Amino acid sequence: MDIYFIIFAIMALGGALFTITAKDALPSALGLLTVFIALSALYLHLHAPLIAIFQVTIYAGAILVLVVFVIMLLMTPDEKLEAAQKNMAYRIMGAVLGAYLTALTVVGVKGISELISANELPEGFGHPGLLGDLFFKKYLLHFEMASVLLLVALIAGIYLAKKRI
Repeated sequence: MDIYFIIFAIMALGGALFTITAKDALPSALGLLTVFIALSALYLHLHAPLIAIFQVTIYAGAILVLVVFVIMLLMTPDEKLEAAQKNMAYRIMGAVLGAYLTALTVVGVKGISELISANELPEGFGHPGLLGDLFFKKYLLHFEMASVLLLVALIAGIYLAKKRI
């Protein structure tokens, strides 16, 4: 087995276990960030750079920021952030995440093509143009159905939230 796959798979499993076992919400979100970063590294390892970029920007960027924002909004005024930051779970997960982000940077600098044996992939595999062609030619109906479903879910969420406000 490839050593990089093993490293990032262990990182994903460790982050997932930490996410579900952490007692506080913020360390749990940090564990979730670790899982997202590990999955993006695994996608890069599988010659899928577009999915790796989506993983980092959408999940590690937008979704996790939203989760942390909600956690911060739900913290009661009695809770002091300083007291929560003294939690050892923050420090441990921060150190682990820092080490794995450093490893991800080293992997990126070294180059994905050097990490994987030279198996031939189809022309354009994992590139945005191929994905766009598939979405807008072969799977246009599926793409539009998903967008309508997301729109309906968004409207329903706003309607349900409006009732409580």
